[in-house]
Amino acid sequence: MAVEVDPFPVSDFDGWASTYDQDVLDEARFPFTGYRCALDMVVRLAEPHPGMLVLDIGTGTGNLAALFTAHGCCLWGTDFSPAMLAAAQGKLPQARFVLADVRQGWPAELPPVFECIVSAYTFHHFELAEKVRLLVELASHLAFHGRMVIADVAFADAASRANVRQAVGDDWEDEFYWLADEALPALQQAGLRAQFTPVSTCAGVFVMEKA
Repeated sequence: MAVEVDPFPVSDFDGWASTYDQDVLDEARFPFTGYRCALDMVVRLAEPHPGMLVLDIGTGTGNLAALFTAHGCCLWGTDFSPAMLAAAQGKLPQARFVLADVRQGWPAELPPVFECIVSAYTFHHFELAEKVRLLVELASHLAFHGRMVIADVAFADAASRANVRQAVGDDWEDEFYWLADEALPALQQAGLRAQFTPVSTCAGVFVMEKA
C-alpha cells in the first residue's frame, strides 16, 4: 500500500527556523513582498485591546504574535514545528504556545473560545477546499462577534497570479496561493462572511466572520 507523503514535512520548517526572520524581511523577493504591511493590517483589522483572547495559527517564530502581545492581548499560538515554537517562546515568554497541526483538529490544551483568530503565511500550504474546511472549524471556536484575520500570499485572480509568476521567474514556487475571486465565494457558501484587501502584488488579508 502506498504511503502518503506530507508535502510540507515538519523537518523543513524546523530547519528554516534559524533563518526565517531574516528571510521574511527580504521584501524585495517573492513571496514576502508586503510582509510587514500585511502583518500590520492584520492587527489593525483585528482591533486588539488589552486582555483580548487571541489565537495565532501557524505562529512560526512569533512575528505576528508579538504585535498582539504589544497591545496587551492574551496571546496563544500553535505551530507544528518545535523549532519554530521554541523561537517564538524565546521572543514572547508571556505568551502561551501549543505544539499542534491545524489539520488535526482543535488541541485540547487550548481554551474553547477566542475573541479573535489570526494567522500569517500559513494557509497557502492548503488547497482551497482544505482552507475552507479548516476555517469553518476554527470559526466554531470564535466568541460572539469574533473574527478571523488571515494574511497570506494571495492574488485577486488567476491573471494577477500569472503576471507575478512571470515577473519573479526562478523565485516562483508552486503552492496553493489564495485567489480571492475563488476563495470569497467558497467561504461565503460555507457560512463565513469574508472580505479581501490586497496589500502588495503578492500579499493580502482576509477578514472572516460567522454569517
